[in-house]
Amino acid sequence: MKITVETDSYNERRYGKPWVAKVDFSNAKGDFSFGDWTGDHCTGGEGILSLDTNPGDIVATGQKDNRKPRNSAPIFFVVLHDGSLENIGNKGEAYKFYLENKESAPDKDALLIEKESLVARLAEIEKLIKKA
Repeated sequence: MKITVETDSYNERRYGKPWVAKVDFSNAKGDFSFGDWTGDHCTGGEGILSLDTNPGDIVATGQKDNRKPRNSAPIFFVVLHDGSLENIGNKGEAYKFYLENKESAPDKDALLIEKESLVARLAEIEKLIKKA
């Protein structure tokens, strides 16, 4: 599902362009897969962040503050089933959320293998039906 977040206008001399990313915490540092921002950075105009996600994914948004870099920390969210975002706090809190919920998340690789097995089995059953 594609999520979108509207961004307000900003002072382009002070701030960098807004960003959004899906975060994979399979390592403690977190791997960021960045989405898109549609807007005009030259004028600091309003824009829209967009990113392809799934329910349960952790997403971060942020914007660099060139004058006070310590104010540049991203905010982390979890994607809900209806596509809305629920704030889960800073990076440490997001990592804790990941650790608490990773057991309940489905193993996508195992599910794909099971799907392929079932599709192959259905093909065999269809062949048997046609012979009968």
